[in-house]
Amino acid sequence: MRDQRGITLTELLVALAITGLITGTLVTAIYQIYQVTGWGNNEMRVQHDLQNAATRLSRDVVSAYSAHIVSASQMTLTIPYVDSMITDTVNTRVITYTFSITDSILTRDCGDSTLIVARHAISFIPSPTGMVTSAITITIISQASDVTGSATLHLDMRPEPMPTPSPY
Repeated sequence: MRDQRGITLTELLVALAITGLITGTLVTAIYQIYQVTGWGNNEMRVQHDLQNAATRLSRDVVSAYSAHIVSASQMTLTIPYVDSMITDTVNTRVITYTFSITDSILTRDCGDSTLIVARHAISFIPSPTGMVTSAITITIISQASDVTGSATLHLDMRPEPMPTPSPY
């Protein structure tokens, strides 16, 4: 029996303990990578929502000569434009921003198309309420999973009421 080789119970327990430590370390590392990646994706979603909303709102509000803030979830902007295709006539376009708390989205509707501006919005607060002709302050809060971000925009509106058509 002296020539028979095998492992002892102590050797087996040591091997299982080392295997358990290596496996535990690998599982923990993979879990951490997964968590950090998920958090990073949520952070990017929130930042994209806020940046997209800020870009759209600033472009539209700066072009508008009046706004009607209906409620904390709806704002209508009146934007003048000169239509050079129809003998330089001055027309207006109405753009409506609507926040749906049930769907967590902020949409922009300009009559012929609707665009989702923010997909993870949890709050859209324009102020002051009523008819506005000078400046608007808008606070937007976006949340994706456990990541929350906010932006407050103070936007000045078009000072003159309407553009005049070119005499040329």
